[in-house]
Amino acid sequence: MTGGAPRVPWTEARRRALALLDARGPLLVIADFDGTLAPITLDPLATRIEPLARVALRRLARVADVRPDLVAPVILSGRTPGDVAGRVRVGGVRYLGDHGIAGGALPRRARAERLAIHVPPELLDAVPQANAVGDAVMRALGSPAWLFVERKGPSVAFHFRQAPDPDRAREQVLAAVAAAEAAGGGIGLMRFEGRMVVELRPVGAGGKGAAAERLLAELRPGAAIALGDDRTDAEAFTILRAARARGELAALSLGVDAGHEVPQAVLEASDVLVGSPHDAARVLSAVARALERRTFTGDEPGRVVG
Repeated sequence: MTGGAPRVPWTEARRRALALLDARGPLLVIADFDGTLAPITLDPLATRIEPLARVALRRLARVADVRPDLVAPVILSGRTPGDVAGRVRVGGVRYLGDHGIAGGALPRRARAERLAIHVPPELLDAVPQANAVGDAVMRALGSPAWLFVERKGPSVAFHFRQAPDPDRAREQVLAAVAAAEAAGGGIGLMRFEGRMVVELRPVGAGGKGAAAERLLAELRPGAAIALGDDRTDAEAFTILRAARARGELAALSLGVDAGHEVPQAVLEASDVLVGSPHDAARVLSAVARALERRTFTGDEPGRVVG
């Protein structure tokens, strides 16, 4: 892969992120989960958040609870809202899952099980179609051990990271999906690809770009930082860049590039890249500590060293 944003030390990314605190509030923080706040794992069910990222989110939630004019923390994941909320386990954060299709706000100090998830009613008709395609692909491939089918209500995702030959597995999944579509399954669903995953989502449901647009329209932030590592995150990055170009807000799109698999779209849409989820967590922690000190001690956020 060539071109795109520079890969920088996390300290430089921290400097750019802290500069956003000079803008008017609130600061909208949009963070992906897998590959961004949590290292990628072969088994999606085994993924765990970086401990420092959880602490940072708790600090952001604490500030947002008393000063919603300063910060609005959002997790925007491809996982279902309940799944990602259960892995992050921080109240006072908005959890948007399935690339922004569904989600809700988890109250402060509430358990993840209390998350009230809203799915647009117009998308519920896609649930039987998504389930049917999931069943058809499993049958066509013979339910191989390497295939993880993630059923997300109106969407379905086929993860093949555990396959001995991921390139061959991808072709098999695509062929099985195409056969299911040709047989009449998947009507009203669109196909997308991510890192070792093929997904089908309802036509018109949008993705992380559309979710970012909705958040900007609702919250009217003066600044925003988005963190991500996949194509759908690049959609959100593009929205922030466009809003920044129009002079509507200060923004930073922070790509996470662990040195492999990162799509070209992420390299091109990011402002800067850091080398790991741990570095992303360090940047988020610095922002959280700065806002916390500003809120509870009156210190200027730009003076904080995270």
